[in-house]
Amino acid sequence: MLATLIAFSLKQSALIVVLAGLLLVFAGLKVKDMPVDVFPELNAPTVVIMTEAGGLAADEVELNVTFPIETAVNGLPGTRRVRSASATSLSIIWVEFDWGMDIFRARQLVSERLSAVRGTLPPGAHAEITPVTSITGEIMLMALSSPDGSVSPLDMRSFAEFDLRNKILAVPGVAQVVAIGGELPQYQINVKQDQLALYGLTISDVVEAAKGAHSTASAGYVPNWENQELPIRQTARVTSAEDIKNTLVRIHNGAAVTIGQVADVQLGASPKRGTATDRAMPAVVVSVQKSPGTNTLNMTTQIDGVLDQMEKAMPKGMVLNRDPFRASRFIERSINNVVKVLIEASVIVAVILILFLLNVRATIVTLTALPLSLAVAVLLLWAWGLSINVMTLGGLAVAIGELVDDAIIDVENVLRRLKENAGLPEGERKGLVEVIYNASNEIRSSVVFATIIICMVFVPLLFLQGLEGRFFQPLGIAYIISIMASLIVALTVTPALCKWLFAGSFGKKGKNDAAGHGHGEHDGWLVRNLKAVYEPTLRASVRNRGVVLTGAGLLTAASLVLMSTFGTSFLPAFKEGTFTVFLLAPPGTSLVESNRLAVGVEAQMAQIEGVSSVTRRTGRAERDEHAEPVSSSEVEVTMKAGVDQEEVRASIDRIIANIPGITTMVGQPIEHRLSHVLSGTPAAIAINVYGDDLNVLRTLAKEIEAAIKPIPGTRDVAANREIMITSLPIRYRAQDLVAAGLSPGAAAEQVQQALYGETVAEVNQGVRRYEMVVRLAESERERIDQIMDVQLRGAGGAIVRLREVADIGPEKTSNLIARENAQRKAVISTNVAEGYNLGQLVAQVRAKVDPIVQRAGYTVHYGGQFEAQQSASRTILIMGAGVAVFMFLLLQLSTGKARVAMLVMLNLPLALIGGIVAIYLTESPALVSNTLALFGLSSSRYIAPVISIASMVGFVTLFGIAVRNGILLVNHYAHLQEREGKSIGDSIIQGSLERLVPILMTALAAMLGLVPLALAKGKPGSELLAPLAIVVLGGLVSSTFLNLFVVPAGYALAFKVKREVPGGPGFFARVLRRSSKKPVSTNS
Repeated sequence: MLATLIAFSLKQSALIVVLAGLLLVFAGLKVKDMPVDVFPELNAPTVVIMTEAGGLAADEVELNVTFPIETAVNGLPGTRRVRSASATSLSIIWVEFDWGMDIFRARQLVSERLSAVRGTLPPGAHAEITPVTSITGEIMLMALSSPDGSVSPLDMRSFAEFDLRNKILAVPGVAQVVAIGGELPQYQINVKQDQLALYGLTISDVVEAAKGAHSTASAGYVPNWENQELPIRQTARVTSAEDIKNTLVRIHNGAAVTIGQVADVQLGASPKRGTATDRAMPAVVVSVQKSPGTNTLNMTTQIDGVLDQMEKAMPKGMVLNRDPFRASRFIERSINNVVKVLIEASVIVAVILILFLLNVRATIVTLTALPLSLAVAVLLLWAWGLSINVMTLGGLAVAIGELVDDAIIDVENVLRRLKENAGLPEGERKGLVEVIYNASNEIRSSVVFATIIICMVFVPLLFLQGLEGRFFQPLGIAYIISIMASLIVALTVTPALCKWLFAGSFGKKGKNDAAGHGHGEHDGWLVRNLKAVYEPTLRASVRNRGVVLTGAGLLTAASLVLMSTFGTSFLPAFKEGTFTVFLLAPPGTSLVESNRLAVGVEAQMAQIEGVSSVTRRTGRAERDEHAEPVSSSEVEVTMKAGVDQEEVRASIDRIIANIPGITTMVGQPIEHRLSHVLSGTPAAIAINVYGDDLNVLRTLAKEIEAAIKPIPGTRDVAANREIMITSLPIRYRAQDLVAAGLSPGAAAEQVQQALYGETVAEVNQGVRRYEMVVRLAESERERIDQIMDVQLRGAGGAIVRLREVADIGPEKTSNLIARENAQRKAVISTNVAEGYNLGQLVAQVRAKVDPIVQRAGYTVHYGGQFEAQQSASRTILIMGAGVAVFMFLLLQLSTGKARVAMLVMLNLPLALIGGIVAIYLTESPALVSNTLALFGLSSSRYIAPVISIASMVGFVTLFGIAVRNGILLVNHYAHLQEREGKSIGDSIIQGSLERLVPILMTALAAMLGLVPLALAKGKPGSELLAPLAIVVLGGLVSSTFLNLFVVPAGYALAFKVKREVPGGPGFFARVLRRSSKKPVSTNS
């Protein structure tokens, strides 16, 4: 079938070339429509249920809100994990589904269960499912501030909440906009107890009166008045605080008592659970989250257009800072870096082709494979709905040197056969098309099998699960389709172009100026010199085959021993250009105190050289999906372009090391969200201890924290925040309640109205919506003794104070309770310090933690990046073993002999040598001292080089490319023996020499095509691709060099080829002869 395809391409060469041109044009048009992002869509299908339960303590929230909802959603089809956090006034439940589950079906399933349980929740507890957002979804942070102080916090928040937020939400693809900081306005009815006592009223009376202050009731219409229909409009809506003040509460002694007589009414600031600053100034910070599958760059441009309009309408004195965090910066830097690598690699490949072929037309034919293969890959990515991101571009960048390999092999063989044909006597020469057809058909089997094997080794990537699968599957898909496209191009477009472009040089029978016999006469100067060096060395290696194979075996063993000293990690660190610094004050710390502590820290961070913006959020915003207490702060430190991130990180570490009493953690925005998806904790290692008793969990958390802090390599160790804080319980005395004519429910409701407040209406004024809330004046609920004096009215009208019917006193209670899969848990998290690695650190942590947990009879689970790394490694190794077996069977099918297939498989250990050495050279911080430390010859600590999942993917890539060279050699040996009648010995020498150029060209194209990617190490976008490129680069150097000697030597040994007499006996034979003094046969 493939031979027919080649024949068709030669016959219809014009059609093939025109179709190829149209394909390039179509791909160019479609590439502009593809979504662009930094990473593939990483969303684990997660449905978040958030319930505001005003005034309830954490344990009450767990019992009355979290547990009923958890019970309802547990057991849904496809559920992977159910996590929850119960905090003061808030319950958040994360229902995580299997990867690949349709998020909208998941939301429907959760919604159905949630609707059944809503009726059992406490009054006022409102459970809602949050919008669908992407994990990398926080695409922008912006800050509103007033440097001159002319705009009040109330006005800033009003503008952000009602004007800016609504405009941004109108941009397609925006999922959620959350504002924090400033003062959220609400109509406040602050009741005074002494005025209530004067008129014999309670706060409940004011609540009922306030409910009547605002109405949107309609009055219908007059159906026919003077032939017109007249709608009747009522003006019973609140338009200002005066309207509320003038509302009647009761007639007292014949006189009307209004709300204004018993309360202060104002448009004031609602109670705050969070605050924000920008550049150490009070600010409102607005975060924008995007929906999955949307184009971040396009959306950022649209949002910028909205902001340009809004800036013109902003109140004077208000300043908008767009720089705190923009995902588009990281995306643009990353994509630009990878595109630059693609261009550089293409240029390098072109230079290699020109040097080897020394033929402009041959170079043009070969290079055509590059844009065509990329065009096919882009079109298929577009058709499958994949985005342009670092990983899909990375797949193309890794493949770039191999996309021309099939074309190189084809063109080189065609060119060689055309030159040989031109050197024949005129009567024996064949036609141009016949020579091209035969030459293309000659290498067809090798090319097809090699390409299938290269694609096959990427199959394990397609089976990766979880987050690592989401990262590397698009890379594997892009790689496979581009390589397969290059094969199709080599079998169709390349022969067609050969027919067109070589017709001038070889089309006329009389033209023999390029003629030559033998493989050396028509070679360029570079190739002639290479062969002159290679031939004697090749003959020596065939003669001394035992030494060559033993040496290769020893090198492989030594590299495996070196590899055993390496550490492991999940993914390399990203260079996002922004650090996220978490400041965790002791739980129970007030918002005012947390704000004061954080201001000093951010002011110091703003002074760090290279920092462009410092923005802080303390506590939690109203629609935020994180159960952050007011003691928690998150500081975004954004750096200028080109600044050394390591230096800035070191400066941040120095600042936070000097802050007593505050737990700190440093990460990066996307990095910490990835950790959050993996374990629910923004850290590399999450130690989850499960049990029922909160006191035992707290004790274990403290003990584990103390045990792992001294371990070298741990950083940012933090026990979870499920610790005791001071609360103020009110315990009602049943007999006293009865005497006062009160039920527990009636008393609790009146206390709630007085202290927490009751929302009686929502007032709409244009786009602005203000809550109307009744509560005691703030000056009357600041101290415990004032709370004890809250007035309650019984059924008989008796007025009593709270202290007369209840006991009030401080006690310790939980501030936050975490659960997972219906069990309470304590979480201890840690990051990995510079110079250490994840795998070895986890082993040390387990050795310390397991005995502690076992003594208590509880269970422990190690989550986070470690778990994902173990899963990915296991999948790659198991699937890799399966692929190796399948590869062997394919090779046996291709070559027809098991021993030949095993010879080709020799390339795998040969490739391993260079890959391991490359990791050691690039990952060792100081090569000489680290090598000395490895052998125990230095006092410094040996810093283990790290193999990440990206490096493992590099080995996968490498094995496929390495095997190709072996196939090219052994298949050509077979061709020379079967078609040209050469002996095995002659076929080894001649075949190796004739295949030297295509092997070196394909290897050099693949290797040097990866050089820009390897050199981009440390740049944004190359974090995952550079380790991969380094492994492939190193492995190709060793496998290509050794393949040219080991495979011929192994072939000679396998087929018992006689050693050449001129060279004398082999090395081992000479050694044996000296020792035994007996003649030794020179036969293998």
